[in-house]
Amino acid sequence: MGTAGDNIAGTAKEVVGDALGKEDLEREGEQQQKKAEKQEEAQELQEEAEHKAQQAAGHAGAEKSAKQD
Repeated sequence: MGTAGDNIAGTAKEVVGDALGKEDLEREGEQQQKKAEKQEEAQELQEEAEHKAQQAAGHAGAEKSAKQD
């Protein structure tokens, strides 16, 4: 299941656990949501790092090309 699916499932568990008075299910849902949020943050950071690496590679290539002229 992806991060969005984990977040939805966690929310459902939390709501059902709260409605039924099952604290363990409610906690499990909260934890699943937190895990999904952390995975999403990690994915965003990875994408940002890849973007910066591409920018740096492009910049280095432009400098190299300018020196050859």
